[in-house]
Amino acid sequence: MTNPQLSIIIPMREGVQELWLQELLKIQGSTEIILVYPPHVPFININDSRLRQIASPLRGELIQRVTALLNTSGKYFLSINCDEYLHPHISEITEDYFRNFPDSYFLRLNQVQYPFGKLPIDKP
Repeated sequence: MTNPQLSIIIPMREGVQELWLQELLKIQGSTEIILVYPPHVPFININDSRLRQIASPLRGELIQRVTALLNTSGKYFLSINCDEYLHPHISEITEDYFRNFPDSYFLRLNQVQYPFGKLPIDKP
């Protein structure tokens, strides 16, 4: 992939289900997804050209985010946690926002909360 518009960086932890990643891979547009794992945590076995999986030298959310950030190649980057979902058109939404507000430095996303353990996959 050559320089995507949006890099999505995600610090990983043990026990993340493949179903979560399958939903994340529904994101359309020019994106790359960078998953950064703590040391000795196995990667999720998925092959997608937009996906990069990296092992961090140290454990910890902050160091994993920084490791991911140093490996981005997109024009914009977005950081989420490994239990959050994104709208499939997030790349288009991001591009549209910064086209309309070129002096902005960041975009704050609206969040929808749901009870722990109840996956929102059935919602539009």
